Amino acid sequence: MTLMMHQDHLSSHPSSKHSSFVDKHIQTTTKKEVTSSNQKGDDGLHSVAGLDCSAHGGPSNDLAQEMVYWKNLPNDESYVSPFRDPGQRRYLTFEPDGGGWNNIRMSMETVLAMAIATGRVLVLTPSQKMYLLGGTDFSFADFFPLHSIAKEHPGLEIITMKQFLEETHGKLKNTETNEISYPPHNTTEWDGNTGSVKSELNPWLRTIAYNADWNPDHCLAAFPSSKDFTSEATLTSTFEQVNSEKVNFEQFFNQPTPVNGTIHDRMAEFIAGRSAMCMYDNQVQREQVIHFAGKAKLAGGRLLVHFYAFLFFSDWKADLWMKRFVRDHVRYIDDIQCAAARIVAAVREDARKRISDNADGIFDSFHIRRGDFQYKKTRVEASEILKAAENEIPKGTFVYVATDERDKKFFADMEGYWNVVYMDNYMHLLDGVDKNFFGMIDQLVASRGRTFFGCWFSTFTGYITRLRGYHSQNAQAEGSDMGLLPNSYYYAVVEHKTKLHDFWPVKKLYYAREYPVSWRNIDFDAPI
Repeated sequence: MTLMMHQDHLSSHPSSKHSSFVDKHIQTTTKKEVTSSNQKGDDGLHSVAGLDCSAHGGPSNDLAQEMVYWKNLPNDESYVSPFRDPGQRRYLTFEPDGGGWNNIRMSMETVLAMAIATGRVLVLTPSQKMYLLGGTDFSFADFFPLHSIAKEHPGLEIITMKQFLEETHGKLKNTETNEISYPPHNTTEWDGNTGSVKSELNPWLRTIAYNADWNPDHCLAAFPSSKDFTSEATLTSTFEQVNSEKVNFEQFFNQPTPVNGTIHDRMAEFIAGRSAMCMYDNQVQREQVIHFAGKAKLAGGRLLVHFYAFLFFSDWKADLWMKRFVRDHVRYIDDIQCAAARIVAAVREDARKRISDNADGIFDSFHIRRGDFQYKKTRVEASEILKAAENEIPKGTFVYVATDERDKKFFADMEGYWNVVYMDNYMHLLDGVDKNFFGMIDQLVASRGRTFFGCWFSTFTGYITRLRGYHSQNAQAEGSDMGLLPNSYYYAVVEHKTKLHDFWPVKKLYYAREYPVSWRNIDFDAPI
């Protein structure tokens, strides 16, 4: 497991105003409002399209656009899962990952994708404390514009745990006794009660739901193209064939399968040694509530997996749509994006002032993981980091370092070779910004470096590389047709330094890095 929120960002913030506002918004939004689509502003754009920082402390819209990697594709909002049943409300509940923020984010993306893929109502967890997030109660809607996403997509409905418990009160049965079961203490209000959520509510949810034993290390979550049994049979026979072929993932090295390839070819690249298929078949479709515990010792295992490395769609168009959905909508809220935009603009201005012949304000970037990281072989000295990067980042270059190392004396060797700056240098631009957002802001700033060095095994680094992948597709950069990132490296572990310069299919350990398949050619069939 990778514990990835920066140690610098552990200070609790005295206010939870974002959480209370967003939770109230979702709780008071009617069912019709939540599922309605095409909620556009006067400019014709959806609320999560573009980036306007005028209400978020700046910068100007021209400068803010550098952060935008997402797209406004109105026709994409028409997608609805073939399994959605308008006559029957079915739900998906889950428990957040117990690791650091980027592990939590990763599992949340996976659960959100599964809610859309299954056509189920996604039930948000109660606001609660999250590991390394300063002791403040948070909801996922504090970090992502979930209320806007639900408004814009007819295929997605999101409700709070309180709404779920009120809607289903007296209607849920214990799966073993088949008797009506009520939530602990017969209460529907669990927000801010972290201990009881873990010790009482979550165990109860497991008793009234189908606990999907979908362990991403052992099986792929497979979705037929329709409810028709023929589609299920096609998936089953294809999986049996691919599994019998004992596919060697290295055969796909720099030989990616076309994104519109056959079910067989796409599955062969995707299978990653998994010996089982967890299909969303007719039997599972009938379950009223599906629950993902997300714990290694419970049914289903831990969902420490990228959504695109776990969910397999018979329909290649559904696969690309899901990847675009996450890119275009599951992004940090504007408060975070705009704060990062202010810092990027300031870094570029400082780079122009300090480095001659740098009219564009070019800077390079690092994510250097220290803290309580469990992978000791990545804890290398600054002299080793310098040695790994000096040939790729010329002496005297302006460099932004995202790090959880508090003692900046650690970076003396690097500071002697490059012009090094940190978030610490730009704290005046973050007045009023929740300190728990700082790690996310660091990710966004580091993603804009010309050349980037990160840390293998780090899900924090991983997300930076995915953002760089999204940007590379928009810019049609060198190697983008293969999903390559020739200007992204790992300073540790050294044997993986140039891993992002080639195409590799997904493989275990899924969380150790991000993969080109998450961004490569995802606009292949994008409707305009």
